[in-house]
Amino acid sequence: MNEQLFRNSVFSVSEAQSRLHARRRKLMRTAGLLAAVLIILVFSLCASLLGGDQDVLAASNGGAPVKHTVEIVKGDTLWGIASAHVRKGRNVREYMDEMKKLNRLDSNVLHEGQVLMLP
Repeated sequence: MNEQLFRNSVFSVSEAQSRLHARRRKLMRTAGLLAAVLIILVFSLCASLLGGDQDVLAASNGGAPVKHTVEIVKGDTLWGIASAHVRKGRNVREYMDEMKKLNRLDSNVLHEGQVLMLP
């Protein structure tokens, strides 16, 4: 009788340990999956903040959405770029002012290699 009781108790302890081990493995698998999803979300958020949409950038600057960019070469002027890209029938001076506001320019001076966003 005592032997049978002892065998049942040994069996139940080892069974309980294997169940506990299975639960731990499942918990670790779930925690690993959750950590992977969290890492992907953080990287996605960082990428969207660092390389955000130009329309959002323009809207935050109070200007029109950015459609193009232009790299300044020797001899370029703000007036020349504005007149080349302004819509027909629109005032070039107003377009220039939008360009200055969008690019946070204090003057009309441009530097070779500078990249301007065009509204």
